Amino acid sequence: MALGVLGLCEATPRLVLGALGGVLVDRYDRRRLLILIQLVSALPVLGFLALYWPGVLQFWHILALEIFSGAARTINPPASQSILGDLVPRNEIVNAVSLYTIGFNVARVIGPSLGGILVIWIGVSGCYLVYGATLLLSALEFFFVRAPEKSPIKKEDNLLRELREGFSYIWHSPVILSSIIAAYTFAVFVITYQRFLPVFAKEVLNVGPRGLGILMAAPGLGGIIALIFIASVGEKWRKDALLWITTTLTPLFLILFCLSGSFPLSVGLLVLVGAGQISFRTISRVIIQIEAPRDLLGRVMSVFNMDQGMRSVGSMVMGASATIFGVAFGLSLTAIVSLALTTALFYRLLIKGKES
Repeated sequence: MALGVLGLCEATPRLVLGALGGVLVDRYDRRRLLILIQLVSALPVLGFLALYWPGVLQFWHILALEIFSGAARTINPPASQSILGDLVPRNEIVNAVSLYTIGFNVARVIGPSLGGILVIWIGVSGCYLVYGATLLLSALEFFFVRAPEKSPIKKEDNLLRELREGFSYIWHSPVILSSIIAAYTFAVFVITYQRFLPVFAKEVLNVGPRGLGILMAAPGLGGIIALIFIASVGEKWRKDALLWITTTLTPLFLILFCLSGSFPLSVGLLVLVGAGQISFRTISRVIIQIEAPRDLLGRVMSVFNMDQGMRSVGSMVMGASATIFGVAFGLSLTAIVSLALTTALFYRLLIKGKES
């Protein structure tokens, strides 16, 4: 329950402040904003250490620090993803987004493993010192980034008008709207399947901790393979077609995983689930980078990234389904719902929209 509440405190700022973060990204210099984000993100780390070392740290302190940290980190994804358009030529956007995502996923694999070792070697406080140092190093690195000169970004005085402008653009852009709604659908009905892999390992596949580790690593492996493929094909594929394919195949592979009683087959299916999931997010980001005007890019990207905050809702939806129907059948049902919704979505916005 404590971990669940902590996860909610992490996700809530992304839902509440996500669109506002996009306005800030579009208003101000993105490089300077990223420097400020790294410095502000270091403050709750220092606050944790100040409470942890004297032995006065309590649970509510952790929740408050996580809310503060989550609010600061809300601006980081749209800012870091939007600056790619300033640094990379238009014909290299696909490769840039793919490499960006590869680095992020490699870090997700290496980081927890390294963290487990560091907890043993230098303790919890030592880990937080390392974390704070890396944030300061990240801020320092951005001082050496030199983006090409761009025309000044138009700044509006009315915050609500800027928010409406971003939402209006998304509403009238069928491909971007489709990718955002599909991302929200995935977040609620598909993405949080990984939290239930321990149940599959214990009750369905009857494998121990080593088997669980392989199951947890399989989606990451699939994601890296998919990103290498996307980077190699570049502009050769229609992006809207790839969106539809990935939103169809990912829940289908998840359904097959839920029905599988074979460990090797389950690992292979999870590789495919991870490949589809990462391919969808990468293609969506590429579409936004290409389609969205520079002065709206931060707002569009921030609305897309709000799907990460909706994963807390997904945990509750998939958890309730698994509790009522059993983990295998329950997750199959949520995947079927996702498949039905995204199929109807893409048919309505992309096919019917073009016909009309």
